[in-house]
Amino acid sequence: MKPAGPAEAQAAIERFLDRSRQPALLEPGEEPIPLEPGQYALEHRGEKLWIHAWDKTRNLTRRIAGVASETAGKLELCVEKFAKQQGQLTLVDLERPQGQSVERRGARMVLREQFRRFLRRQFPGWTLAELSTEADLTHSLSPSYPRALVKQGGRAWAALGTGAEARDAAGALTFGLIWLDYLRKRERRLTVEGLALYTPAGAERLTLQRLRYLNPRAAAWTAWAYDESGLERRLDPADYGNLDTSLENRRDGAGPEHRANAGTPERVLEARVRENIEAIDATLVPEAVYSQVPALAGGQRGIMDLVSVDRSGRLAVLELKASEDIHLPLQALDYWMRVVWHLERGEFAGRGYFPGIELRTQPPRLLLVAPALDFHPQTETVLRYFSPAIEVMRIGLAVEWRKSIEVMFRLKQAERPG
Repeated sequence: MKPAGPAEAQAAIERFLDRSRQPALLEPGEEPIPLEPGQYALEHRGEKLWIHAWDKTRNLTRRIAGVASETAGKLELCVEKFAKQQGQLTLVDLERPQGQSVERRGARMVLREQFRRFLRRQFPGWTLAELSTEADLTHSLSPSYPRALVKQGGRAWAALGTGAEARDAAGALTFGLIWLDYLRKRERRLTVEGLALYTPAGAERLTLQRLRYLNPRAAAWTAWAYDESGLERRLDPADYGNLDTSLENRRDGAGPEHRANAGTPERVLEARVRENIEAIDATLVPEAVYSQVPALAGGQRGIMDLVSVDRSGRLAVLELKASEDIHLPLQALDYWMRVVWHLERGEFAGRGYFPGIELRTQPPRLLLVAPALDFHPQTETVLRYFSPAIEVMRIGLAVEWRKSIEVMFRLKQAERPG
């Protein structure tokens, strides 16, 4: 269907502005421009209609060819840019849910184009074979992170960009590893050598700390931080070795009182596991199980952290999750590396933990405990890239875990790639 012409377009724009509380103009790959009084204009030049919009830093002028679609809170316009190139503008009401959704998609487009510029600078002479922000639920590829494949001959790299929100930075490495693994399976004729990550300056610490505990033989790892001006700098994980962690003195008892049938599902699961720790692992000492030590705001993460010790003196870190969570492996790694930090400094005994037990300096085992049907399908994918120094076991519980703990399976970490 042919788009409506300039006269119909002007009428549609005026209707949209009259009905909108927070109108804005979005062009793919650019930040939205608020359409506030005195900051936009419609102009006729002969039979042609032009729209002008500006803010403190930008000035946009486009000739409107017609209306592509019109819905509540959203107006799609066909425009002609310079050199008679065809394009599209979107007018949205940011106060409406539809407008907020469009704004989020617009922000992703901005990040995608910024990501494109990073890759061109950091991979000169390479071909940008793929760049996408489309969701792929089948392969757990998130639209929140622009992802790319760059190649040169038979060599290739996976790359992933991260937005400014804290939750995006925290989830970046999970989705980066999934993207890397997906490309290695799909691109059989290419050697996908590693993963390049791009993160906002100030949000890089967690990713860099996690990278230190990935397997360098499984893939090459590199990361950049970009600032508000759009310039990036290469990061060195060795510069981020110090962890923000502390270990309080042990109080009487192994921790606060836990009621087995109260609180969040994770709290209930924690209580059940503590009561039946030997059913989880027969080598663990029932009297030496501590919760949230060191503390990692587990309630906010929706995961409970326990640390215990086996009869040989080796520590064990238990991560408990009552529902499916794609980020479980790396959230468990966050807690594990803090336990290692305090173990290497001999702080557990000094703070009163594990009395009468001589702790071994060997890195702790990592036990991921969840209902058997609630491990995310990508859990094993992420675990395959962990350092061989981290001994991981997944422990799946029967569906009636609220009533009693019954272990359905114990799976050691599969052989890692490389």
